[in-house]
Amino acid sequence: MLSVYNTLTKNLDEVAPIEPDVIKMYSCGPTVYRDAHIGNLRSYLMADWIRRALEFQGLEVRHIKNITDVGHMRQEVLEQGEDKVIAAALAEGKTPAEIAQFYTDRFLADEASLNIIRAMEFPKATDHVAEMLEIVEDLVAKGTAYVVEGNVYFAVSEFPEYGKLSGNIHEAELLEAVRVDADPNKRDPRDFTLWKSAEEGREIKWPSPWGEGFPGWHIECSAMAAKYLGETFDIHTGGVDNIFPHHEDEI
Repeated sequence: MLSVYNTLTKNLDEVAPIEPDVIKMYSCGPTVYRDAHIGNLRSYLMADWIRRALEFQGLEVRHIKNITDVGHMRQEVLEQGEDKVIAAALAEGKTPAEIAQFYTDRFLADEASLNIIRAMEFPKATDHVAEMLEIVEDLVAKGTAYVVEGNVYFAVSEFPEYGKLSGNIHEAELLEAVRVDADPNKRDPRDFTLWKSAEEGREIKWPSPWGEGFPGWHIECSAMAAKYLGETFDIHTGGVDNIFPHHEDEI
């Protein structure tokens, strides 16, 4: 059987399917505001090699790779609403939808040129806002998220295992890792945004129970992975630069 490095256990772990003969794999896909660079493509090549090895063993691999076409921003600029796709659209004089489709097509062409096997689905974040809102509403109802002035934050203190993936388990480490700017709306500076209230004039926004806004980056992958693979699946791949906070916050 194939063994891969597991960021959670810090070991080489054997890949054993949860369901007989089937491997469910989710790969964090590109944010489509520019061309993928060689470091991005290395991550997708690695996922491809894992998939090929598993299929060689006779396993069926259900591979999902998302397209982030809204909401990708660092935590310290999320409070200002800066979105990479929107910023690229403004810089190039195009609409966000045009920018996203242009770089999605270029990414798929890059993968084809590298002979990467196509994923079964390439779900777009903008097509799955309803699923994101459902999760956010559930977290609010459970008390693990809270609402302030149209923004919804995940309460890190309500999840004792937070930090187990990255190893950033102490408050000082978490604050340093996310480069936090003070947000007076947060109960705890370590909390992260699930839903952001739209600033005046923002083009990309959706209605929600808390007013018009847009999703945070991390909830996007959580929602799409759950929709296409279920709440439990076998493999999650992505770049090492996204271990924290992105992959940590997906958990």
